[in-house]
Formats: sequence, structure tokens, C-alpha cells
Amino acid sequence: MILSVKNRSALLDENFRLVESDTTKDFFTYFDYLCENILDFVQPDEKERFIDLVTGKNDKSDNRSDIFHLLRNTNEYRYNFVTVRNVSKPYLARIRLFDIYDAIEFIRTSVDENNKVHTALGLTNDYLFSYQRSNDLFTLTYYSQGKEIVLHKMRLGDWKKLLVEENLVSKKSLDSLNVFCNELLRTPNSMMAKIEGSIRTSGAVNEKLRLIGARYVGFDDKYVIGRILSDEDMAKLHGSHALIEELQLDSLSQVYNKKTITSYAQQKIKAGLPEPFALVIVDLDHFKPVNDRFGHLAGDKVITRTAQKIKEIVGEDGVVGRFGGDEFMLVLENVANVSILRGALRAIMVQVKKEFEGNFDDIVLSCSVGAAVYPTNGTTYDELFKKADFCLYRAKDKGRDRYVFYRDDLHAQAYAERLKENGEGKASEGREVQELKHMADYLQNLHKNPRDAVMKLLKHMMGLYSVDCITIYGGPEMDTIIHVGESCSDLSTADYALTDDFRKVLDDDGVALWNFTSEIPENNVFGDVLRAREVFSTIHCVIGTRDNFWGVVAFNKIRIPARFADYEVNCARILASSLALIDLNDLV
Repeated sequence: MILSVKNRSALLDENFRLVESDTTKDFFTYFDYLCENILDFVQPDEKERFIDLVTGKNDKSDNRSDIFHLLRNTNEYRYNFVTVRNVSKPYLARIRLFDIYDAIEFIRTSVDENNKVHTALGLTNDYLFSYQRSNDLFTLTYYSQGKEIVLHKMRLGDWKKLLVEENLVSKKSLDSLNVFCNELLRTPNSMMAKIEGSIRTSGAVNEKLRLIGARYVGFDDKYVIGRILSDEDMAKLHGSHALIEELQLDSLSQVYNKKTITSYAQQKIKAGLPEPFALVIVDLDHFKPVNDRFGHLAGDKVITRTAQKIKEIVGEDGVVGRFGGDEFMLVLENVANVSILRGALRAIMVQVKKEFEGNFDDIVLSCSVGAAVYPTNGTTYDELFKKADFCLYRAKDKGRDRYVFYRDDLHAQAYAERLKENGEGKASEGREVQELKHMADYLQNLHKNPRDAVMKLLKHMMGLYSVDCITIYGGPEMDTIIHVGESCSDLSTADYALTDDFRKVLDDDGVALWNFTSEIPENNVFGDVLRAREVFSTIHCVIGTRDNFWGVVAFNKIRIPARFADYEVNCARILASSLALIDLNDLV
């Protein structure tokens, strides 16, 4: 059953770019994980009207709306009902999208499912409750012999008062009743309360009851809907995946515990269903310093907030569990293509980091994420878990605060090597340590045979860093001295390095770094060259000093957008520094 219309909202800056930390997962997955500027996805002949709506040119009201064709990740333009809400500067506006076709399907499916549910409930004599937040309305309904009987329909406070005045709840359960009602006001993702009384029987029979509910999100309101079950009912339903026993929840984070999330993943694989899903491992970065400096109470709060934030992001598209310590495991469904998976992982990474911004002085809490997809990456739990864990290891090694999902074309060789190391009982060194050892070997051989030493290192770095090419430039015109990787005439010269614009973008150590998420400078010769050559990410290190250099080493990622890890940047610096010690003509 479809329980909600997707929450596709984004905050825009003054250039119509998405403010990543305030853009929802469903927005990214609807378009493309590379979506940065919303105007790129508006049908061309509607852009002017779209700009007028967002900027409020013809309508200054706080809430505006219109219908536009937007290009989604299936490469088709779809009708979307776009609503715009004013926000404070420096931002432009917040937009929210409703795909009209999805909305129609939502209504149709909801009606069909509602009829099925009513019929089924009539066969099982079930008690259901619902709470609508906008009007504070609580409803208790009984289904019997195909009929729906409304027992209570009133404001939540009046319902609670009725139970107390008519002694429908035992005195020892009054605190539980108060907690239950307060939880309803928050409309949480899920909730459960134990109450002893005669809520279902209007005083005739006293029962030990469990009230189990979950959030339901409609078009313009939030609800909690749930069931009221006796202990006898629970015993009959023991083992059902629809009901969560307390022992299946992690006591701190209130998400599934390790045993339950593992079992859930194993059962999904065992079922052999054709729909793909992702096994995801999320690990908090810099969590230990928070525990050490602020105490375990602060650490517990971080775990709890992280769990709830991930649950909020995942919503109905998966299941969340705490795997231990500061590590979580997710089973993500509805990952039919790479764009959807990237959007989901990106949302987790960005939103968890945002959750703790400014909370712990100079400690930046973020998360690293590894994922593997069933059945593409494996058809057993062990295989999927090992590959997701390998990707988490890669994310950590590449500088943290990033996601990596398993791809055979990028990871198969390194994964096989890691399995071999583990199988032979070798201690697996960190990637940074391994790279520094490569650099040490290179420096030892540099003066013996400069060209061979440099070529060997460049080929190693190109494969490991997944760059498309590495080029060493030098001479009065900054021509190519050595080039490995993808051939491209546009990369044959670095004459832009002779301009003042290039010097402006260098840091104090003579390095210019752009990851694909960085904003390449406008009205800058170097930036113009990067855009013209369609370079997603680059490291440029000068050979010499920032103010006096005679060569440049360029690491370019062209085909695949990615971020450089800190150790990769450090190794690039070491390479450039070493080349300053030799005659570049020895490399020709």
C-alpha cells in the first residue's frame, strides 16, 4: 500500500542552485544525483515562467503554485504541481513538487487498498485508532462482520478525559496513557504503549493491551494510525514481521537491534524476490572524540538522534537497525537504478552531518556509508555484507564524510585482494599507510631512473585514485612532458597556468583542488578551461613554489564525478615536491 506522496522539496539559492543540506532524498532521486540547478530540469520554453514564479515577479504572496514540465531521471518530462514558499535571505525560496501522475496513482491505489483493508478487517474483528494532527481528532473504530463501527470520535484530550472519568484505564496505567497521548501529538514514525484497562470493551472486560501505531503522511496533513491488540492477540501473531516486540528493538536508539536487522536482511534474500534492494552500512565519523570530551551521555544522545534522522530519511523505503556502537545497518528498497541509490545515500550523508552542525565546537560529526545491491552485487547475505563493509572501508579511507557503493568495474580487484589478505590472516593496513609506502619506494628510485620511477608511480596512482589521466606539464609554454591515461588534445597544454587567474586559485602550498561538489570559479581562465574540458574533479600541484614554479602536475577525473581523499591530495603534493628536485628534461 502506498502510504504517502513523496516529499520532494528543495531550498534554492539566488542562482537557482539546490542548497544540498536542505534538499530531501526524494527530490534528488526524482531527478538525478548530479542535480545542482533546478533550471536545468525545467522544460526550456517554461523556464521564464518558472523563474517568475520562484522569484515572485508577478505574485509576492508567501505561497505560490503553478504546473510545469520537469525532466525526471527516466529522461521524460512529467507534469509537476510546483509550490513555492518565501524564505529569508540569502536564500531565494523553498519549492515543493508533486508529480501529477504519481498523485493520481496514489489516489487510485489508496482507494483500492482502503476497500481491501476494510473487507479484511471485517473478517478479523480488529480495533483501529487514528489521530489527525491538524484538527486534534482521535478516532477508535471496530470492524466486525464487514461493518465499520465508530466507538469514539473526539478531540484527543476529551478521549483521555473520558477514559479516566469512566475508569476505562487502570490507575497503574495512567502514566502510560499520558505518554501515549503526548506521543500522538508528535506524530512519530512509530510508537507502542502498554495499557491495562477496558478501552475495547467499554468497562465489560479488563485487558492487557498494546497500542501500536505508525505515521501516515497525506497530501496536506500527518496522522498516526494503529491497532489495539490484547496479549492474546499478540501471542497469535507472534513472529509476524508487521509487529515489533520490545526485544527486537535496540533499547537506546529505538531502531531494530543487530539480530533483527540481520534476520530481516537474510529473510529478504531467502525469499528470492526479483526487486533489488541495497544493504547499507552507516558509520559515524569522529564519534569517539565526542564521547571522550563530552561524556557518554552526549554520545548516547548522538546515537539516538542519528537513528531517528536516518529513520526519517529512509521513511517507508526501507528498514533501519543499529548494528553496534556507532554503526547502523539499513535495508533500502525501491532502488531500481543508480540515480535513486545515489540520491538516497547522498541524503543520508548530508542530513546526518547537518543534524549536528555546531553542536560540538571543533568536532565535525559526519558519516561514512558503504552499500551493496541485491542481486547485482551478491545473492547471499555474507557476500552483500562483505561488499558493503568493503565500501565503508573505502569511504573511511578516502577521507570520511562520503558514500561508496559497490561496482565491479571499480572495486572487483581491490575487493579480491582484501579477501585474500583477510584469508591469509594478514593485518590489513590502512590505505593511507599503503600509499605512503609506495611514495617511499618511489623516492628511493627517483634518482636512479627518474622516468621509470615516475611512470610506475603515475600508473599506480591513476588506477588507485580512479582518475582518468595524470599529466606533468613544464617548459616555457607548459607543454606535456608525461601523460598517462585518457588521451585528449584539449589536455595537451597547461598554458592557463601562466595566467594570474591560475595563481589566484592556488593555496599557500601551490595546490588548486576542485571536487565535483565544489563551485568552479566564474570569470576565471582556469575555471573556464575546466568547464570546457568537462573535468569533474582535479588536483593541480605546481612544481616549485606558489610564486615561482616551472611545471604543473594535474590529476583529472573526467568520466566519473568523485571527491579526492585527503591522502590522495597529500600524495599529489609529495609527487610535485619530488619533481622539483630533478630536471624535468630527464623525464622526456
